[in-house]
Amino acid sequence: MIKEESMGPPGDRLKVDATFPLRLRAARLKAGLSLEDLAQKLGGMVSRQAIAKYEKGLATPSAEVLEHLHQVLEIPPPPGEGTPLNSFVENFKANNLLSYASRPDHFLNKPVTSSLPVEDKQLTWQKPTRLYFCLNSQGLQQEKIKKKKESFIFRCGLRLSSKQLTALRVQIIEKMEKYLWLESLLKAELKFRVRLSRSSITNSDQAEETSQELRQFWDLGTGPVINILTFLEDRGIKIFKFPGPEDFESCSGFYLDSPFIAVNATLPVDRLRFKTSTELAQILFGFSEDPDQLKLYNRWAAAFLMPAQKLEEYFLPAGRKIALSELAEIKLRYGISLQAIMYRAFDLCLITERRLRAFRELLNQKGWLTREPVAYRGEEYPQRFKRLIHYAVASEILDLKTAAALADTTPEDLSREIGDIF
Repeated sequence: MIKEESMGPPGDRLKVDATFPLRLRAARLKAGLSLEDLAQKLGGMVSRQAIAKYEKGLATPSAEVLEHLHQVLEIPPPPGEGTPLNSFVENFKANNLLSYASRPDHFLNKPVTSSLPVEDKQLTWQKPTRLYFCLNSQGLQQEKIKKKKESFIFRCGLRLSSKQLTALRVQIIEKMEKYLWLESLLKAELKFRVRLSRSSITNSDQAEETSQELRQFWDLGTGPVINILTFLEDRGIKIFKFPGPEDFESCSGFYLDSPFIAVNATLPVDRLRFKTSTELAQILFGFSEDPDQLKLYNRWAAAFLMPAQKLEEYFLPAGRKIALSELAEIKLRYGISLQAIMYRAFDLCLITERRLRAFRELLNQKGWLTREPVAYRGEEYPQRFKRLIHYAVASEILDLKTAAALADTTPEDLSREIGDIF
């Protein structure tokens, strides 16, 4: 006999949190079940109409029905519940060969504790209770961390003001909360996993080797990395592109056990791609502001974007004169600046120091040092978060207003962005 859930007084019904209707619908759609399918899988305990009421928040299931729902569906836990907050180091180490925890000098400065209120957006994601910052060159007083539940690890190499850093931190915290909450709701968690033979790089040869190793791991071959922001996002790194405070270019870190990279949307595209790659090196090999280490990270980033064997094809025989049109062809294909191409050719002994110096003098005479004569035509934008938002709206898991708040836009603009739903 089918049981219909009554709409009696709240005290007579099972208490569930406010996100249960969303989480139930998301789990059902994720399983590819219609309302009728789910009712059948529950053995006729409740009707499809009753399940529809659960998903609309008009009724709540009994304890017995709720138990069977959990047996049939992988209903995501409410925000703030589920897996306890583990150290990002422990979680990352468990899924990767990189051994952060074994290297006490992984951070130039040890993280320091801070409490930072985050504005309430009237959404149901969980606000962090404790934040940890790694500000490197900011020179903050170091404090010994006694607890292991790091919530937020953050590095920003530029010397921004305290006000700018606070604004940047708040912005990233909110974006990470929204992203992780949406993933949890849709059961679409994506963990960053990579296999490298080294957890650090100490010379140029290691930078070259590990960059090629990662390209092989990701099946990139020797081709260009198209839209590196979406590429990394689809592999588990949360990517954010926004204007940010003045002088901000890029930063990276971990929120819980999820790595993130944020880049300034106003950067030239080739510069944005290079900064993203250097931040990837920071995540893979340890945060550092040491000038020699930064040079290695720049070498690694250039090798990741422009494999040595392909550059050799363009520049051989070594030492010959180079036409600007040749550099332009490489830039338009691989999305790396003319200057970075020439420095990479010098690092690989394909050109002489004299040739590099002459090239720099030419750029200076032409006024091309800050704005090169050839612009990379590719587009760089993170896409996965937007894709999840659109899916949630199209599937009626989220209403337009809530989805717009998550996407930092208006319901009208989000509706136009999504277009027709059919």
